[in-house]
Amino acid sequence: MGFFLETLLGGLMTGMLYALVALGFVLIFKASGVFNFAQGAMVLFAALAMARFSEWIPRWLGMEQG
Repeated sequence: MGFFLETLLGGLMTGMLYALVALGFVLIFKASGVFNFAQGAMVLFAALAMARFSEWIPRWLGMEQG
């Protein structure tokens, strides 16, 4: 059961990362009208959000080791 939850949460967090990156593309395109691939700040925010959630979720589910 632990492997299933770990895989499920990993997939959800990866999906969240992709969704935030896509949201960055949409926000930049809607604001400027130009499709700009130089959006490092939004990708950094998405990566940091995923890293933070990967620390919080095991504590919320009571799966913390140690």
